[in-house]
Amino acid sequence: MSTLSLRCIRFALFYLACGMSLGVVFAFDRATGALLRPLHAELNLWGWLTLLIYGMAYHMLPRFLGRPLRWPRAAAWQSWLAIGGVGLAALGWALLVMEAPIARPLMGIAGALQLMGALIFAGLMLDLFIDLRRSAR
Repeated sequence: MSTLSLRCIRFALFYLACGMSLGVVFAFDRATGALLRPLHAELNLWGWLTLLIYGMAYHMLPRFLGRPLRWPRAAAWQSWLAIGGVGLAALGWALLVMEAPIARPLMGIAGALQLMGALIFAGLMLDLFIDLRRSAR
């Protein structure tokens, strides 16, 4: 498995552990659960689920389609944008609970990083399929 796929999957597992740990805390402290529910969702959905999808897609789709990624360097950047975006968003949610003034701008930056990562990923995956259509003609 490539370092790219492994990086995405390892961080997905890390964010899963963080998100699930928060869920356990919520079971014992409902007030904290009400405050940190968005952080829990961020870690589980963008952290765990999305990064796992990225890692598995980078591993499987080029193999299934019989062609390598055309821009592996863009894929490496994409993974770091996505991983960093989740981390910054998580920090932003935690700072928002503490009413830190930097929280909202940080969350905006994190969201932009996540969006850029998602768009680059979509472009890389679409390129695999578009290239496949061209070669079939």
